[in-house]
Amino acid sequence: MALNKFFHVFIPLLTTLCLCGIAQSGSDQKGQDKYLQLKAMIESKHYYFHANSATSMKSRTIQLTSEYFLKMNNDSLLVDLPYYGRAYSSDYPGTDIAYQFTSTQFSYVIDTTKNGGWEIAIVPKNESKASKIYLSISSAGYCTLRINSNSRQAISYYGTITAYDAH
Repeated sequence: MALNKFFHVFIPLLTTLCLCGIAQSGSDQKGQDKYLQLKAMIESKHYYFHANSATSMKSRTIQLTSEYFLKMNNDSLLVDLPYYGRAYSSDYPGTDIAYQFTSTQFSYVIDTTKNGGWEIAIVPKNESKASKIYLSISSAGYCTLRINSNSRQAISYYGTITAYDAH
């Protein structure tokens, strides 16, 4: 009788554990595939950053409702991001304070992080507004982008990285 109760408890428990292991390996495979796709996009310099929010140096976060982005297409960089912060100098008449530029001359350095993400440093050579652009990308595709400038306070953007072809 005790052996019968043991099997009634043990067999369903063993079945549940096996099914959880199979389901988990399927989701692990999907996560691994997404990671490899993200890695390929970053290494080939072919991706799209979509900004969801902007945070100024005064720690003021603004949710962005329009389409703001950074597009990296191998040998060209296209940036269209708003700016909220203090400018130390500006062009006359001072109405164009957003980061809007295209560059084909820039340096691009990738470092991997301990947790499987990436740190990317981009230095546009022909752009006066943005001296350095830093991207911190998680292995899940979430990203923080920071722009440093010689004439403005730094600003950060939070968003996601996707395939360039989708946009």
